[in-house]
Amino acid sequence: MNLAELLNAEFTRTQQELGDSITQSGQRATGRTIAALRRESSPELARLYGPAHLGALEEGSGPARNPDAKPGRAMIADIQAWLQARGYDASPWAVATSILRKGTRLFRGEDPRFARPTGTLRDVLQASRARLRTDLAAETRRSLRSELFADLTSTTAY
Repeated sequence: MNLAELLNAEFTRTQQELGDSITQSGQRATGRTIAALRRESSPELARLYGPAHLGALEEGSGPARNPDAKPGRAMIADIQAWLQARGYDASPWAVATSILRKGTRLFRGEDPRFARPTGTLRDVLQASRARLRTDLAAETRRSLRSELFADLTSTTAY
């Protein structure tokens, strides 16, 4: 397995595990966050991208820096879709305004479902890094043995 294949396989697995973690934690509403996860890879580099709000699943979202900030149409539309998916009957504008003023309940430590950080992202990414570290070390050793020391692996020194 070459480096590009190793990175691609691990990032595919991590992308799937992130989606599973979001669903299992109960943080999935519309599925748009999971659908927005994407990866890019080249022979020496791989990156996993997600929507800007992905970090809010782990720590929540704090209040806006500007205390006079008003919710935008996109924010209200996203919150409206989230409220509908959850079956909540609340004003999307009021929820958006509350988030801008006070932050989310998760950020404030008031969400009874989660401790902060939730582990939804952190645990998956730590496991992925550990697997990648192990796999890269094994691949490096295999490559060194097969390419640099080919004559030493087929005979013994004794």
